[in-house]
Amino acid sequence: MTVIIPKTIQTELQGITAVAADVQSVSSVLNLAKARRVSIFIDHAKDNASASVGQGAEYIIQVSEKATGNETWRALAAFTAAITAPTAPVTDAEEAAGQTVIECGATVPAVGDIVFFKNATIANSEWANVIARVTTGGSETFTIESGLTNIQAAGTYYTQGEYFVVVLDVSAITRLRVVCNNTKGTTNRAIVWRVAAITEQ
Repeated sequence: MTVIIPKTIQTELQGITAVAADVQSVSSVLNLAKARRVSIFIDHAKDNASASVGQGAEYIIQVSEKATGNETWRALAAFTAAITAPTAPVTDAEEAAGQTVIECGATVPAVGDIVFFKNATIANSEWANVIARVTTGGSETFTIESGLTNIQAAGTYYTQGEYFVVVLDVSAITRLRVVCNNTKGTTNRAIVWRVAAITEQ
């Protein structure tokens, strides 16, 4: 007998959002009344060429036992982003959707970097994993793991994107939200984030 576990792919709790230094951003609230487990997917990106100082942006998964009100939010899990300065590759030209080889200037991201392509239309921004690079003078490129989803203009982009994923037992929890706290360092920098969830009923 095959058992099918129903899953609901939620609307993103927070679409791609730019967060200035020294600012906090809070996602929408996820109702967990019918959920047993939830997978949380957080995407983080640098939006500044300089390093943060003291501590990077912190992502706090908060839960509540009450159906309404704000006095019962409690931290269940947390992640902290890196603080070092990103590499800032400058792409040579507009890149088409589906493109995997990105031509750039002399600054080339390392294999394993996550580059954030910040689009003028923020919802069309995207994260990409670097899997290869060419550093030959005048022919520099980097290759991303999967083709671009959207057209990305020529411009300066930053590395050190990060992904955080956690699966939580929420059978005894009523609500959940995620807080992006970009205030905890002694010198904070602008960042971009997104969060989504999948629940198991």
